[in-house]
Amino acid sequence: MNSLLLFLPLLQAGDLVLAADRLHVGDGRVVENAIVEIAGGRIARVSTGSPPSGSIHVSGAHITPGLVDTFSFMGVGSATVEESREVTAAQRVSDTANLADPAFARAVAQGVTAAYLSPDSLNVIGGLGAVVKTSGGRVPDLFAPQGSGARVVDSAAALKITLSSDSSSGNHTGHRRSLHGRRPTTRMGTTWVLRNAFHKAAGWAAAGRAGEAVPAHPDYEVLVAAMEGRIPVRVQARRTHDVQTALRLQKEFGWPRMVVEEGTEAYLCAHLLAEAGIPVASGPVFDDITRSIAAGPSLDELRFMADPPAVCCEDRGDDHEHDGGFIPVDSFAFDLLLLTAPRYESASGFLRGRRTEARKATPALARLLDEAGVVHTFGAGEGHQAVDGESSLIHQARIAVRNGLDPDTALRMATHDAARLLGQGDRFGLVRFGYDADLVLWSGPPMSASSKPLLVLVDGKPVTDIQLVK
Repeated sequence: MNSLLLFLPLLQAGDLVLAADRLHVGDGRVVENAIVEIAGGRIARVSTGSPPSGSIHVSGAHITPGLVDTFSFMGVGSATVEESREVTAAQRVSDTANLADPAFARAVAQGVTAAYLSPDSLNVIGGLGAVVKTSGGRVPDLFAPQGSGARVVDSAAALKITLSSDSSSGNHTGHRRSLHGRRPTTRMGTTWVLRNAFHKAAGWAAAGRAGEAVPAHPDYEVLVAAMEGRIPVRVQARRTHDVQTALRLQKEFGWPRMVVEEGTEAYLCAHLLAEAGIPVASGPVFDDITRSIAAGPSLDELRFMADPPAVCCEDRGDDHEHDGGFIPVDSFAFDLLLLTAPRYESASGFLRGRRTEARKATPALARLLDEAGVVHTFGAGEGHQAVDGESSLIHQARIAVRNGLDPDTALRMATHDAARLLGQGDRFGLVRFGYDADLVLWSGPPMSASSKPLLVLVDGKPVTDIQLVK
């Protein structure tokens, strides 16, 4: 295998020419001896032939479009949720998500160049999800590299609705002074909150059309846009009866554009989804209930908690020496300790509800949905929070291939189909003239467990650390 270090001057020069033994277009087609020319962050030309002089060519490598994660909680932690009410339709996750979350860097290192950020699932109607590029955005840290954060492409990509147990988890009908002293406390209550909100929004819109003076209502405006098809509706549902409830609600409110998120048991009612033309953005898949949650403390985080570094504020006169270090005992020092602690974002609703609703999960979900004629894409959920990448998007696709899905179909689902699901099918997800130059150069066939991304481009710019490529 050639080293990309040999191409360092070319990578730093700006416009690039990539040559590969095989090019996966993204729609299922494969081109031999392909040449991809990049100019101004876009794909300028795709052709075939011998690698031209000045091109980047690694023997045995494959080129694919950047992977697109269609169900992600990167940067979406508990702090992004407004828990004082169950309907927060107008809240945008792009305004609250941590776009500098290290999960984005881990995702892009695994070949993910775009993602849909789903709002947390603690509310019945959680707000507007966002489509982002995993690199190219500015972060608030003055010392962070320019362009190291995620960049928002669409801040109102879809309306999030939760029909799983997540939104009622923790609520109760007891002490009313608590935020959680309220309904819903059951699935029936969740459905009532949802129907109540949409019926009120429909009445509000009807009054306005009739010439009545109605006050501005941002949440109702979003709900009406969803009923009119101007904003897609994404319903997080794991169990088959929740998926069927989503289908009934779609008929009741006429949502023209609905997507099922996660869909753990969607294969059990795949014929209903196929008949209704409803796609599924699933994931992350797993093969055992004990593996249903991928996000957890990394080895570095466990080491930090077991042996935290000293916070040395002895000049304040209120620290006590212990084992050669200083134990902070005042609030000032404790705050410093928290600021230096490694962290990861976690969508709290997702983590609360998943293990109780995943007993019929199967790693063959993608194949079963595909065989039934259901449009299906992959999502890593909280998988990119994990440092080892075992639940990354490419891992989801490879699991599907190991369980019977055709490799070219899996790659299409993870690129072109995924981009179309996010309403970005004319911008990325294909290696085609005029598309964003979001590309991945793999060391071998992308669905092979031994293949790794050698080079990842977002908008034509290298975003992987090529110094680590040997």
